[in-house]
Amino acid sequence: MGEFAESITIDQLNNDPYLIYARLREVEPVAYVPALDQWMVTRNQDVRTVISLSETFISYFSKSLILKVCGEGNMLATDGDPHSDLRGCTDDDYARETLSAGLRDHVRMLANKYADELERSGSPADLREQYFAPVAVLSEAHILGLDHIDPEVFIRWADGMNSAITNFEKDPARTWLGEETRADIDRVLIPYLEELKKNPIHSTLSNLLHSGRHAGRPRPIQEILPTVRLILTATEEPGNGASSTMLGLLDNPDQLEAVKADPSLLEHAAHEGLRWRPPVGALMRSAARDFELGGATIPAGAGVAAIAASANRDERVYENPDAFDIHRPMQPHASLGYGSHRCLAWEQVPEIIRISIEVLLERFPTIRLDTDKPPVRYYGWRYRGPSGLPVRW
Repeated sequence: MGEFAESITIDQLNNDPYLIYARLREVEPVAYVPALDQWMVTRNQDVRTVISLSETFISYFSKSLILKVCGEGNMLATDGDPHSDLRGCTDDDYARETLSAGLRDHVRMLANKYADELERSGSPADLREQYFAPVAVLSEAHILGLDHIDPEVFIRWADGMNSAITNFEKDPARTWLGEETRADIDRVLIPYLEELKKNPIHSTLSNLLHSGRHAGRPRPIQEILPTVRLILTATEEPGNGASSTMLGLLDNPDQLEAVKADPSLLEHAAHEGLRWRPPVGALMRSAARDFELGGATIPAGAGVAAIAASANRDERVYENPDAFDIHRPMQPHASLGYGSHRCLAWEQVPEIIRISIEVLLERFPTIRLDTDKPPVRYYGWRYRGPSGLPVRW
C-alpha cells in the first residue's frame, strides 16, 4: 500500500476529490484506500478495463451500501441472467425511440412550466432548486409512470437514500435516514404497484412487473422493489448535470454566447458538463478473482471503485482536462458507464440537460451568475453535485 493512498480521508474526498485523483493517477493509479476499504482505479484506460470485464469485476458485493440500502436483487447489484431479465424490462422505456415518441416534448413542456415560475418569482433565483431539479425529476417520473408525485418528494427520496448509500463514515443518523426513506418509498409505492399488477400501463414500473411474463402472472412486488428504489436514487442526476453544465457556460461567457448563437452546440455542451463534473463519480464493482492492473494486484473479493470522475480528467486522454470547454474534440466519457451496466437513462440524461438549458436561454437571454452570493460549492465523491446555482437576469 502506498503512503499517499493510506493518507486519504473521506473528508478530503468529499470536499475536493479532483486533487486526490490527479495525484493517484500520477503515483498510484490502482490503490487500496483504507478509509474506504476499497481499491480506487483512477486512470481512464484502467477504469474502462474494470467496467468492461464484467466477469472479472462483478456488480455483486456483499459489503455494498447500495445493496444494504436498496435491497438484495437490485439491478445494479446483479449480474448474468437476473440482471438481463431486469434490464430487459426497462430497455424499451429508455431507448432512443422513447425520446422521439414524446419525451423531448414533455421535457420542453416541463422546462417552460418552471421557466414561467421563475418569471413569476423574479430575479435572483437558485437555478438548481427552482428549475433544473424539478424539470429533471419530473422528466424521470414521466418515464416511470409517477407523474402524480410532487418533485419535492422525489428529491427527498433521492437525498435520503443517497445519504445512506454514501455513508462510508458509518454515521448512524445517515443509516437511519436511509431506512426511513426506504420505508416511505415502500408506503407510497406498494399500493400503486398493487394497482399496476391488476391494470398495467405503459411505464417502467408497469413493465418491471409484467414484461416477459404470462398474462395475469406479474413479478412479485418484493422482487422488483429493490430496483425501483435504486432507480429513484438517480432521479436528481440529470438536474445536477444540467446545473454543472450551466455553471460551466456561465463561467465562460464566450462559450455561453456561442451556444446562444448556435443552440446545436448544446448537445456537445451537455456531454462536456457530464465529463467535467459527473453527478456519479464512481462505479462500484468487486473482484471475482485476483487481477493485475496498473502495477497492482487487486485480490479476489475486494471492493473496487472505478473512478469515472478521474477517468474523465485523465491527462493521457483529454487536453487541459480540468477546464470546461465545449469546443474540445468530442470524446467518450465514463460518466454514464459502459456495457450492460451503463446508466439506464444514458440517452435521456444529455437530452434533459440540453433541452432544459435551451429553454432557459430562450426565456432568459441575459442570465448570469449572482456574484453577490458565495461561489457554487460541490460536495461528495461517489455522488457529487452543486449546493445551488444562484443567478440573476
